[in-house]
Amino acid sequence: MGTNHDEVPLRGRAAELGDVREGLDALRTGNGSVVIVRGAAGAGRSRLLAESRRMAREMGIRTVSGSADSHSRAVPLAPLMESLVTGPDPVMDGDELPTALYHGADHRFLLLQTIRKHLERVALQTPVLVTFDDLQWADPATLLALRCLPRRLAYRPVMWMFAVRDGAGTDALHTTLDRLAAAGADTIELQPLEQESVEAIAHDVLGDHVDESVLQLAGRAANRPLLLVELLRGVAEHAADDAPDGDAGSRAGQLPDRFRGLVARNLERLPDRVRRTVQIAAVLGPRCTVRQLEALLDEPASALLEPLRSAIKEDLIVSNDDHFTFRHELVREAIVANLPADLVRGLRRQVVDADLRAGRPLPEAATLLAAVALPGDSDAVSLLRQAAAMAAASDPAAAADLSVRALELTTSRAPEWAELVTETVQLLLCAGRPAQAAALAQQSLEVPLRPEAEARVRLGGALVGLQFAFVDAIRHCRIALDLPGVPLSLRADLLAVLSLATALDGDPEGASEIIGSAMTAAGLSENARAEALAVCVGSIVDLCRADWRTALAGADAAAELTRRVEVAQRLCEPEIWRAVALAAVGRLDEALAVAEQQQRQAGVGAGLALMRLWSATRSRLLLEAGRPAEAREAAEQALAMADELGHGDFTALTAVFTAGRVAVLTGDEAALATAGREAERMRASRSASVRSTGAWLGALVADAGGDPGRAITILTEGAARFHDAGPWSRSPLDLVDVPWFVRLALRAGHRDIAERAAAVVGRRAEADPDVPLFAAARAHARGLLLQDREELVRAAALFEAGQRPLARAAALEDAGTVTAGTDRAEAVGLLETAMRIADEAGAQRDAARIRSALRELGVYRRRSTRPGTGHGWQALTPSELEVVRLIAHGATNRAAAERLYVSPHTVSTHLKHAFTKLGVTSRLELARIALTRVESGATP
Repeated sequence: MGTNHDEVPLRGRAAELGDVREGLDALRTGNGSVVIVRGAAGAGRSRLLAESRRMAREMGIRTVSGSADSHSRAVPLAPLMESLVTGPDPVMDGDELPTALYHGADHRFLLLQTIRKHLERVALQTPVLVTFDDLQWADPATLLALRCLPRRLAYRPVMWMFAVRDGAGTDALHTTLDRLAAAGADTIELQPLEQESVEAIAHDVLGDHVDESVLQLAGRAANRPLLLVELLRGVAEHAADDAPDGDAGSRAGQLPDRFRGLVARNLERLPDRVRRTVQIAAVLGPRCTVRQLEALLDEPASALLEPLRSAIKEDLIVSNDDHFTFRHELVREAIVANLPADLVRGLRRQVVDADLRAGRPLPEAATLLAAVALPGDSDAVSLLRQAAAMAAASDPAAAADLSVRALELTTSRAPEWAELVTETVQLLLCAGRPAQAAALAQQSLEVPLRPEAEARVRLGGALVGLQFAFVDAIRHCRIALDLPGVPLSLRADLLAVLSLATALDGDPEGASEIIGSAMTAAGLSENARAEALAVCVGSIVDLCRADWRTALAGADAAAELTRRVEVAQRLCEPEIWRAVALAAVGRLDEALAVAEQQQRQAGVGAGLALMRLWSATRSRLLLEAGRPAEAREAAEQALAMADELGHGDFTALTAVFTAGRVAVLTGDEAALATAGREAERMRASRSASVRSTGAWLGALVADAGGDPGRAITILTEGAARFHDAGPWSRSPLDLVDVPWFVRLALRAGHRDIAERAAAVVGRRAEADPDVPLFAAARAHARGLLLQDREELVRAAALFEAGQRPLARAAALEDAGTVTAGTDRAEAVGLLETAMRIADEAGAQRDAARIRSALRELGVYRRRSTRPGTGHGWQALTPSELEVVRLIAHGATNRAAAERLYVSPHTVSTHLKHAFTKLGVTSRLELARIALTRVESGATP
C-alpha cells in the first residue's frame, strides 16, 4: 500500500522526543521513571515507542518491548510474559514460568516475584527501557503487574513507557493509569500535528506534487499521523479527481469515511481470493493463524499460500512466527467496518466454534464469544458459564463479566435462567461488586417465577443478604424453603446458607438445629458445597461455645470438603474460622501465619470480597497479638474496600469493632468518638448480631470514658445475655476478655454479674485444663473477685504462654493494684512491667493509667518515646514515618498509598496521627519541619 510508515520521518514530535531523551539520560545515571504515552488511534504512540527504543539502544540502554491486543484479556499476564521471554535478548527463560497461569492466585504471586527478580538482575547490569504498547487491551492481571512492578523497582535504573489509546479501556485500566500518575508518572499527550509538520509529511509521502486540496485533506488527519500517512498514500495511489470530497470526515469514535473508502478501493483492486482472504483475516482480529483461516475459508493451508503471499507483498499483513497481523490496525478496522455487521458477527461466531474444536482453551475464546453471541444462543450461554467457572479462581472480575453476559443472552423463561442468576450473584460478590449483585437479585424477583426458579433466585438474594444484613438472608432462605417442589440439592444449599446466616446473626444454638437438616439434605443429594458450608457452620457454632478442639477439627474438615468444590460454587471460607480458633487457644503465631498467607493470595486475584474478609480477620488477630497500630491499619484497609457496602456483614463488624477497641487502647479521642457513633448506629440495627456488637462496642467506649455504670446499662439493654450460657453467645469478645467484663461489673457495683461471668470462664477452663489461655482467664477473673495477688500473677504468666501481651499487662496491673497496700516495692515492679508492655504495644491509654498508679506510689516515670506513643518524631510508628516522608516530599495521599500498598484512607489516618504527634496543622508545615530536620542531619 505504498511506503512503510516507519520509512516516513517522524515529524512534529521534537518536544516529546526531548522529554524521552531526558528520561534516558537520567536512566543512565541510575534514575528510573515512568512515562505514559496517550493519544487517539493512529496518533503515533507505537511509533514514538519504537523511536524511544532506537534512541535507547544508541545510548547503550537495554530495551524490552511488549504489547497487548483486543484478545489479551483471555490469558492472564500473557502479553507481559511474551515480552520477557521472546526477542533477541530475553529477560527470562520460558522454562522459569509456572506450567499453568490459570491455577490459582498463588502462582500468579510467585510469577510477579520472579519477574521482579529478573528485571532487577538485568537492571543491575545495564539500564533498561521497558515499553508496553496498547495498554488498553491488557488483562487485569497484566495491569496489576504493570502498576506494581514500577513501584517495586523504583530504586533501580528501569524506565517504563506505557502507550494507551484515548477513550478505550476498562475500569481496571483507568485505575492503573490513575495510580501510575499518582505515583509520579509523567504523561506525554500526543497532540494534533502543527500545520508545518502536516505539510512536511505530505511532501515526505508525495514528493513535490502537493497542492492545497491535498493539504486540506491532510489537515483533517493531523491528530492521527498514522491515519494521515495512510490517507496520503491513498492520494498517491489514486488520481486527484478520485480523492474523497471534503464534506466527509472523521466522526468521533469511528474511522473516517474517506479512509474507509480508500481501504475499500485498495481491496477492490486485489484478486478475489486475496481480497476474501484479507477480509476474513481482518474479521479474525488483530492476529490470525492459518488454522483459523482454513476453518473459515474451508480451504487447506496449501491453497492459502498464494493469497497470503500476495497480501504480504501488498503490505497489508505481516508474517510472524506462528500468526499473521495487519501492518496497521486501522486498516484492519476499516476492512471490518466496510463489511455487514451481521456477517462479521456470524463469522466470528464460526471462529469461536472452530477454535474450540481445534482445542483452543475456553478462557481464551470466551472474550470473543461474549462479544459476538446473540440472545437465545444456548450453546454460547453454556460455554460462557463454563468459562466463568474456570476464571473464578484466578480472575473473579472477568468471571463475573462472563456470567453477566451469559445472563444477558438468556431469557427468564429459559430453564437455566434462575440458576444462572444465582451463579452471577455469587461471582459479582466474589468480585467485590455487591451493589450490582443486590440489584440483580432484586430485579430477578420482580419477574413472575415458578416455585423452583423463585427458590433459586432467593438463594442469590440470601447470598447478598450475607453481605448486607443477615436477617434478609434468613428471610430469603425461609421463604424459599416454604415453596413447593424445591429440589433436594437446592434445599441443601438453602438450609446451609440459613444456618450460616443464623449463626452470624448471633444465634449459634438456632444454627445448630438447622445444621443437621442441611447435612442430611446435602448427603442425600450429594451436594458437596452445601455439606462443606454446613460443616463450616458447625465449626463456627463450636467456636461460639468455646469448644476449640471440635471447632478446629470442623474447620479442617470443611476446608477439605471445600477443596473438592469449584471456586465459583463455593459458599464458605473455612480457613477464616480455623485462624480464629487457633487464636482462641493461644496459637496466635499459627493463626497470623494462616491469615497472612491467605491475604497474600487473596490480594493477587482471588477477589475483593475475600481480600477484605482476610484483612478484617487479620485486624482482629493483630489486636489479640498486642499490635494495635497494625490492627487499626488492617481494619481500615478492610473498611476502605467496603465503600459500596453497609456495615452489616461479618467483615465490617469485625473491622469496626477492632478499630473501636484500638481507639480504647490508644486513647485516640477522635477515633473514640467515631466508635461511639458506630456503636449507636449498630444498636439500632435489625440484626441481633449487629445490635450485640454495637452494645459491646458502646460499653467499651463508655468504660473508656469513665462511666462503668452506663457500660453495664448498655449491655443490659442490648443484645448481650447474662444467664448461665454467659454473655458471650452473642459477643464479639472471647473468653480472654472476661476479666475486663468482671472488672467493669465490679466497678459498676454489680458483683452478681461479675460472679456469673467468672463462673462461665471457670467452667470452660475446667473442660479444657490444658489450654493456658482458659486457665489464665479463669485465674484473672478469680483474682479480681477475690483480690488475690497470687491468682493475678499466675494469670499473667499464663497469658504470656498464650501469646496475649496486653492481657498479661492487665493482669500485672491488677496484681500491682492489689499489692500496693501491702508491699510497695513488689507493686512497683508489677506495675512497671505492665507499663513497659503497654508502651511497647502502643497502648497509650493503658500506659497512662498505669503511670498514674505508679505516681500514687511515689514513682514517676516519663512517658515512653517508643514509636506509637507520646509526641515528637520518636513517637511516630514506622508506617506513620513513611507517610510523613512521602508527604513532605510532595506526594499526594493517593500517591503515598500506592507506594506503601495501603488505602488512601489509611494514609489519611496516619497523617492525622502524625499531625497530632508533631503538633502541626497543615501539610505545608509538616514539609517545612521535615526538611529542616533533614538539613540538620537527622532522619525524619
